[in-house]
Amino acid sequence: MRYTFSRLPTGWSALLVCLVFPLAGCLPGSCQREEPRDLFSADSLSRSFAQSLPVDTLTEGWTATQTPDYTLKFPRTVRFGPDGRVYTADVERQRIFIWTTQGDFAEEWWVGDFEAPYLAGWRGDSLVVYNPPALRFDVLLSGVVEERIQVPYTLDPEGLLTWGAADGGGFYFKAVGETLDGYVAHLDESGREIDQMALSGDRFRQAGLLRTWGDSLLSLSGFRPVVDIIQPSTPLDSLVLFGFDSPMLARSRTFFTGGNARKGPPLLSASAAASGPYLFVLNSRPGWLHIDVFDQRGQLKHRLVEPNPQVNSQHQVQDIDARRLSDGSFELAVVLTAPTPSVMFYTWRPEQE
Repeated sequence: MRYTFSRLPTGWSALLVCLVFPLAGCLPGSCQREEPRDLFSADSLSRSFAQSLPVDTLTEGWTATQTPDYTLKFPRTVRFGPDGRVYTADVERQRIFIWTTQGDFAEEWWVGDFEAPYLAGWRGDSLVVYNPPALRFDVLLSGVVEERIQVPYTLDPEGLLTWGAADGGGFYFKAVGETLDGYVAHLDESGREIDQMALSGDRFRQAGLLRTWGDSLLSLSGFRPVVDIIQPSTPLDSLVLFGFDSPMLARSRTFFTGGNARKGPPLLSASAAASGPYLFVLNSRPGWLHIDVFDQRGQLKHRLVEPNPQVNSQHQVQDIDARRLSDGSFELAVVLTAPTPSVMFYTWRPEQE
């Protein structure tokens, strides 16, 4: 697919990279001890709506914490492959590990010079791996590098973040920084810039992953419940996630109204994944796995939790992917870095709506 963006000046002195939001924000379970209570009015309405919906329980399939040769150290991203397997990139092991959906370890990929590998997407049967420190996309087929695409910018690494995504329409590159007006660039198959679109708001509003959903490119915000939508030949649109609720929303309001500037806002969502009619959003709260399921209008439809949730303030989930099956059910893959670095596989069947 081809996206037409509003054009920005070229010649940026822009970015480098971080793997887990390295802005001054705080993770769930941290920040201040005396909790604020006031919410934005929109967050208060979302909370009331969320609390009116029942909570569904995921069906647990399997959990993997190691391969025959390695224990997982920092599994940062996870993707379902077109072959039906689960792919995970571990940024400390600098490897990609692959499991079947039955939980059997299949193989590992290592090309010798991965740099904090980040799974950016698929182009047919080829896996695209974004290497943030190198500002490079590696295209792999069966573990072998077919081509390497360098991001075509002169970049200043200090205080800047980058993300990458890919599909059959090319490569997508997002840059956010303290002195940089955040933007998303569309690159062709050789890495040349096709278009570029400016992002709205400050860097905390802009910071988040890129995802594709049908013919739309999603620019996620980790610190506010909102998604920017980029569609072919249309201006940037924003989708507010109505029904998103988090115990950190009051901290978020405190920061965005001028308080707690030193610590930054709390991370509300580490990632999201689109499949079929739904957007599955990781709700990054202390305690246990919680996934909010939104429709294409941004309205909350389902709230999902893991079986037998147990409170754990160290719980840190990093990424999610979702795949819709022919019978209408979904497979979900999630990676955690705490309390134990893990890949977890679940299934879920929505009730008829």
